[in-house]
Formats: sequence, C-alpha cells, structure tokens
Amino acid sequence: MRSGVIKSLYRKEILDVLRDKRTVLMMVIVPLILYPLIFVVSLTVMSNISTSITTAEYKVALDFTPDDELLELLKNDTGSKNSWTFAIVPVHNMKEALAAEEIDAYIEKDDASYTIHYLSSVNNSGYAADYLTTVLDRYKDSLVKRRLAEEGLDAYAVLTPIKYGYSDEAKGEETAGNLLGMILPFMLVVSLLMGTMYPAIDTTSGERERGTLETLLTLPISNRELIVSKFLAVATIGLASAALNILSMAFVGVYMYKMMLKTTGMGSSASLVRFIPVIFVCILCVLAFAIFISALTMCVTAFAKSYKEANNLITPMMITVMFLSFLSFLPNVSLNSGVALVPVANVCLLVKELLAFKYDLLIIFIVLASNVVYGVLAVMFLSKIYDSESILFGEEGASVQIFERRRDMKKGGVPAVGDAWLVALITVIAVIYLGGAMQLKYGYIGLLSQQFIIIGVPLLAAWYTKKDMKMTFSLNPVALKQLIAAALMGLGGTCLASLLGDILSKLMVKSAESLNSLNEQISDFGFVEAFVLIVVAPAVCEEFLFRGYILTAFRGKYRVINAILVSSAIFGLYHMSLIRFFGTFVLGVLNCYVVVKTGSIFPAMLMHFLNNGIGVIQLYVPGMVLPSGDSLSNVLLLLGIGIIGLGAGGLMMGTFREIGKKVG
Repeated sequence: MRSGVIKSLYRKEILDVLRDKRTVLMMVIVPLILYPLIFVVSLTVMSNISTSITTAEYKVALDFTPDDELLELLKNDTGSKNSWTFAIVPVHNMKEALAAEEIDAYIEKDDASYTIHYLSSVNNSGYAADYLTTVLDRYKDSLVKRRLAEEGLDAYAVLTPIKYGYSDEAKGEETAGNLLGMILPFMLVVSLLMGTMYPAIDTTSGERERGTLETLLTLPISNRELIVSKFLAVATIGLASAALNILSMAFVGVYMYKMMLKTTGMGSSASLVRFIPVIFVCILCVLAFAIFISALTMCVTAFAKSYKEANNLITPMMITVMFLSFLSFLPNVSLNSGVALVPVANVCLLVKELLAFKYDLLIIFIVLASNVVYGVLAVMFLSKIYDSESILFGEEGASVQIFERRRDMKKGGVPAVGDAWLVALITVIAVIYLGGAMQLKYGYIGLLSQQFIIIGVPLLAAWYTKKDMKMTFSLNPVALKQLIAAALMGLGGTCLASLLGDILSKLMVKSAESLNSLNEQISDFGFVEAFVLIVVAPAVCEEFLFRGYILTAFRGKYRVINAILVSSAIFGLYHMSLIRFFGTFVLGVLNCYVVVKTGSIFPAMLMHFLNNGIGVIQLYVPGMVLPSGDSLSNVLLLLGIGIIGLGAGGLMMGTFREIGKKVG
C-alpha cells in the first residue's frame, strides 16, 4: 500500500465527514455541552424533588379518634430532619376518597391493629404510606416505653440490650469512584457509538448513495488503500470523540466528586491523586474500544445501499452494545478472565472496577489485547467486504426476500444471505422468549418445543419464499462409505472438542460452574427423555437450520471457507456459553465441511448425533465412553483418538487426495 495515496484519501474522507453537521454535533456538542448539562440538571431536579417530598403536606383520613399522643405525632414530624406534615381530613367514604385521590391515604383500626390503605400507583400516596409507617413506629415505641415504666422496668435497658454502629472504612475517593463506575462506562460507550455511527454511515453507504464510490474505484488505487483511509478517518473521529467524552466525563466526575464531599462529609480524606493511574488505564481502554467500535460500525453500514438502510441496519448493533454496556449498572457482576473476552462488557466492567480501585494486571492486559484483536479482525473483515463487488455495489443476493410479496416470488433456488441472517435472529429470539415461556409452563415438553422452533422457522421461511427444499436443506442421498467417514470424523471432532472443553473449564471457572449446573438439571430427567431432548432432536433440528438453511444461503454468496466459518461461528454463539463456543465452533466447521463434501445433510446429522450421544452417556455414566482430560495420559489418549478419527475419516472422504492435487 502507498502511504501517499492513503494520506490523500484520508484527508478527503476527514473533510467529507467534518462537513456533516450531524457528525460535528455528536462529536462536540453532545459530550461537551449536553452531558454536563444532563448531569447538573438531573442532580438539581432530583434534589428539588427530594426536598418537595420531605416538606409536603399529605392528606390522610382516620376511621377512629386518635389519642393526644398519636395526634401530636401526626401533626409534628418530631425526631426527623424532614418537615413533612399530615392534614387529617374528615371524609364520609374513605375508600372512594382514596380512589378519587381526594386523600393520600387512610388508616383503619381494629383493636390494636392498624391498617394503612394507599395507592401504589400514585407517588404521593406511596410517600404518605411510608411516613405514616414511621409515625406508627414511633407511636408503638412510645407505648412500649410507657408500659414498661408502669411495670417499674428500665425501658432503655430492656429495649436496648446491645449497642451497635457503623464505621465505613472505605476512603472518600473509593466511594466516589464506585458511584462514578456505575454511570460513566455506560454513557461513555453509548457516546462513542453515537460519535462513530454517522462517520461510518457517511463513508460507506452515504458515499454509495451519492454515487461517488464508483468514481473513487475508477482511480488508480486499490480497494485496500481505500478501506484503510476510510477506517483511519472514522477511527480518528472516534478517537476524537473519545477524547472529548473523557474530558467531559472528567469535568462531570469532578463536579459529582465535590458534591459528594459536601453531602457525605468525606472532607480531606478524599484525594483526586489516586485517580491519576486509573484515568490513564481507562484512557487506554477507551482508545482501544474506539478503534474496535469504529471498525464494527463500518462493517455493519457497508452492507447498506442508502443512508436510511444503514440506520436500520445499525439499530440492532446499537441495542446489543447498549445491552452489554448496561452490565456496569448491575451489582455483584465481577470481571474475570472469561468476561474479559466479551466485547463491550469487558471495557465497561474494567472501567467500573478501576474507578473502584480494583487492579488486576492480567485482566487489564486481556481486555486491552482482546479489543485490539477484535479491531484488527473487524478491519480484516471490512477489507474482505470491499473486495466483494457484489456487496460493494449492492447486487442481488444479500437482500431480504421474506419481506417481498409471495405472489411476486419465483419458485426454486436457495435463500438469500439477508434471509439467513433474519431467520437466525428470529430463531434465537423465538427460542429465548417463546421457548423460555414454554419451558416454564410445560417443563420437559417446553424444552423439547424449542427444537421444534429451531426447525420450524427455516422450514416456514423456505416454504414462504418458494425455495427448493432439496437444495436449501441438502436433502440428497449419501453413500455408506461417506456415512462411515463422517462417523469417524465426528468421533475425532468430539474427542478434540472434549479436550478443549476440559482445558477451558480450568481457565473459566465461572462458566464451567454454570455449565455443570445445566448438566445437573438435565440429569434430573430420565435417560430416554434426555437422549431424545439432547441427542435426537438437535441432530435433526439444528442441522436443518445451521447446516441446511444458513450454510446454503452463505454458500450461494460467499466463498466456501467463509461460509463455513461464519455459519459455524453463528452455531457457536447460539449455544450462549463462552466455554462451549470454541468446541461447538470446531464441530460446526467439521459438520459444514462434510455437508459441502458430500452434498448431503445426513452425514452431518450422524456426526451431531454421535457427539451429543457421547455427551449424554458421559453425563449419566462418567468415563464410560471417553476419558476426561484430568491426567496427561487421558489428554494424550483423547488427542490420539481425535487425530486418528479425523485422519481416517478424511482419508475415506478423499480429503487428502484433494489436498495433494492442489499442492501438485
């Protein structure tokens, strides 16, 4: 690549982006003006609301005549810094008056039992009920003390046999950092996403819509030089947005910090000096994340043909990023070596822990390295996109045919890539929500229904779009030799996946514990029920979706190796477990290869059946089929069986002959 060409293209992209008012607005106005304004206004409003709540007069009704002591407590908020008061209102029908919000609450008395009636849907009514509870507690304490005194007992000694108090050992800056760590990561991630979104759209789909992309491609420049310049431009805007956001957040943080000093009385015990190394590491994390999110947004928007379509495509990504960043709000969510590999969530949780002065050099390195790796992979994928003219110029095949009228559809053919992505998304959502509801209501049958969803969605989509069922799902006959070869490869893949799972379980303890918990739930079923649920149903249903509908759609658009890798990655993500992702990805690659090699889905079903069948047998009778990887001898045994199985299966499948021909 020529640095001079990239420099010229980079300058052109920067100027184009900065001419867009939306980019300038999201990069400058929002972080420097809007965010501080939001914080200051929200704190002021919250303070005013709190003051109004604690100084208001609440209307209450009583169905009894209170004694002088209770009446005095109702009229005067004694023993509290607040100044709320109650106005006792005489009403004929207290229930109707409460429903009409003429009163905030009322109390019924039955002997020594008092019942507070209120409306939880009305804020003032809820506050009145809370304050009435406080009054009745004081009234109860007063009566107890009086009766103990009448019996000649020391009320204080009886009611206070022990004394206790609190001593907060956290330093002022630790308290402030903990509060900031719950809010700032979420706002930082969202603002970075918004800052890179418009430049990414403008440099990809926006340029395509304006018709200037074709002009650029006629110049004596390579696609790689073009995409590198575009990425550098978007990354520059992203980094500038990150820097401005960090600056803005710093001002907000100092403001909140000073407010906490006044309200909590932390005084000189709190020091800003301890935040300096924290801020430095946070800046590194944010910069690495800015590079990753810039490449990711460009990957998404590159598929759009217009500005409007790019906004529609980027919405699911925004929702996903915001959902992952929301983890910083959740209590007791810790950052371990496994979570440190999860994009977005790792940065948010690391910033949160750093602001709470929790340091782990290994975790910091994993977060930084993983974001750099993800950014590099996204850039590589982006360069592949720009090497594909069909994607670059928006040719047919990547569109979503499901949204077209059925009477306008032609019979035959295979699904489009857009349909495959949509079917995968709908299936996951349906399994999570509909399948989850079925599981809660019907137990085992509900779990089994999830598999029917997995096969039902692609079948329905293929029928609606009038696709060739045989071609879409690779329903072709297969020779006995190919089935035997697939079985050997399946056995080898299962051994290697099992070995990989044993290794990862030692590295990712939390994920291993959750997986063991899931296995314990499955083992509560009988062997036959578990075999049908875990072995038979997935071997058919999941293969129809992943090695049938999705793989066929990808093969019709991408190179075979790319189709195999992407569909296998989706298969791994579908299992929603970090510790299972790598093993299922490997098995997915093998199953895809067998389908491509044989032209039939049935060998892949056999491989899936064998893998899950061995897993279920291992669950009920540990060590019966395969040894665990706890000892070196077992590790070598699993590795040997895996290599031999793959080698023998590949030999029968003719894999090595093909490789030899290509090398020759």
